[in-house]
Amino acid sequence: MNRIPFSSFSSFSDLFKDYTENFEKLAPFFASDYRDPAALQSTIEKVAAKHPDRSALIDALSCQAESFGILEASAPLIEKISNPESVAVVTGQQLGLFGGPLYTLYKIITAIQLADQIETSSGRPAVPVFWLEGEDHDFDEIAGAGFLQGDDAIKVRYTPEDTDSIETAIGRLVISGEIEAALEQLEEILQPTEFSGPLMDLMRKAYAPGQTMLQAFVTVMNAMLGEGRVLYLSPDDPGLKKMASPLFKREITDFETSSGRLGFVSERIEALYHAQVQSRPLNLFIHGDERRTSIDVSDAGFVTRDGQAFSKEELLTLLESDPGAFSPNVVMRPLMQDTVLPTAIYVAGPGEVAYFAQFKPLYEWANIPMPVIYPRASVTLYEKRISKIVDKNALTLTNFEEQLDRLFRQVVLDNMESNPEDDFKAASRFLHQAINEIKPVVEKVDRSLVKSADATRNALMKEWSRLQDRVIKAERQQHDVVKNQLNRASSNLFPFEIPQERALSPVYFLNKYGPEFGQKLINTLDLDTTSHQIIEP
Repeated sequence: MNRIPFSSFSSFSDLFKDYTENFEKLAPFFASDYRDPAALQSTIEKVAAKHPDRSALIDALSCQAESFGILEASAPLIEKISNPESVAVVTGQQLGLFGGPLYTLYKIITAIQLADQIETSSGRPAVPVFWLEGEDHDFDEIAGAGFLQGDDAIKVRYTPEDTDSIETAIGRLVISGEIEAALEQLEEILQPTEFSGPLMDLMRKAYAPGQTMLQAFVTVMNAMLGEGRVLYLSPDDPGLKKMASPLFKREITDFETSSGRLGFVSERIEALYHAQVQSRPLNLFIHGDERRTSIDVSDAGFVTRDGQAFSKEELLTLLESDPGAFSPNVVMRPLMQDTVLPTAIYVAGPGEVAYFAQFKPLYEWANIPMPVIYPRASVTLYEKRISKIVDKNALTLTNFEEQLDRLFRQVVLDNMESNPEDDFKAASRFLHQAINEIKPVVEKVDRSLVKSADATRNALMKEWSRLQDRVIKAERQQHDVVKNQLNRASSNLFPFEIPQERALSPVYFLNKYGPEFGQKLINTLDLDTTSHQIIEP
């Protein structure tokens, strides 16, 4: 395995680079240092003590596991988390098509590894939990999956009818017949291997019309990782919303404080970096069957974006009678998560680390222990054919952040010692000079042979020109070979001009390397996530 510091990339934010390489600069914005075992132990004790009664959580986990068809495989983990001494290592992500991009898999693997590490080092039960962020209603963001077809990066998209009118939670969305077009495109893109048939059977089973996006995602992830490796938990659950209702009530009755705290810390972050989250007056949505609508503060109380007005009392009455009608936004989501789960560690991507830099005052406001924020494994998979190209041209991964034309110039044109066309032009002067110098001799011997000297010049220059054309053509062919190789490597390492982990689906690699691909990553990825990892799949 090779490593590259995050500071070598332009693809990562300055805040994330400091978080992984200069944590002291960001220490005031987090409850604990993710590199400090003593801080982790302290957090473990706090969150375990904060969650003595887990009966409602166990009910939700059991019901959901049964609905996903994985209750038997999940039972040991559910039993483990029912132990009041246990803690959770949590991560989460939106329900990306076919399991989302590679980094979703890396997040879960990091959580699995951390849970194992906690158990080994402390003897305390620890359970990896994946928070299924299916309440988001931005369908376009999750509707595509990235693949490679030859040297080209390709998006497979699921496009149901009336996509623009989808306003409800993605997790609730029932898959329609239009999924077949996406599955056919996927089958066409995947290079036939011994694994292709079973893999397509899995995709067709998971994404069958009538299934929900939530069910499909869990089916695919469960197959990638193996059964019983992680607990899946959707917040779109009446029981969990009831558990979180005291938090929602506090937000409704004291939103000025939470909004003010977020605004204050955001100003501090903005002075140093870019604030990921913008402060809103109220960090809740009304979540109906047809749409999920944000709630704004009005002179008379509250009003949803579609114009439905509520007094504070009416909103609290609705919360009391139907807590499932509410949904957290990006600010309230981690607070809900850590209200219902004994979260010791949250495994975060680079953008989420920036989110959490703004949330410490909100955890204090909600009286919830803030978990350790642990950066997920950041990885580029270097296939042998790609590493050969990179090594042959004396490049590194970060060179491919450049646009292809600029990289080609750097590798070929800028490193050329000379231009063959210019070299031939310069050398041709010596041919002319040689003929010119010999002509007086020819004329002195036999004046009639002067024309033969000129004819010889013309013949020599014609052959010279032919040689020049052949050399330049060969050089251009070599350039084309290099450019095609660079294009192949660039499409693999930075498809769509973004890092591989954010662009490609793990399904692409499962098709090439088989169903053990997920387990191999579990065995290979390093829990030292302070730098970017390069591994061979």
